[in-house]
Amino acid sequence: PVDPVALRIPDYPRIITRPMDLATVRTKLRGGEYPHMGAYAEDVRLVFRNAMRFNPAGHYVHEVAKGLLCDVETQLKELVTER
Repeated sequence: PVDPVALRIPDYPRIITRPMDLATVRTKLRGGEYPHMGAYAEDVRLVFRNAMRFNPAGHYVHEVAKGLLCDVETQLKELVTER
């Protein structure tokens, strides 16, 4: 999870109202907490959307998150097509 104190970003909780990170996604996946693939996909999308929301367009983190979100969407479409 993002630690706003350690990272010195006190406005993070005001901007990101639904925090999500890949470690939490992994924990939820391993714990069987996702009732279906759509719920898992939404949490993964949320990780990258949050990064894009907090960091302005043009910022390295924003651009990397944007590319990763695109990759995730491509992979999800391929999974759905294979079924």
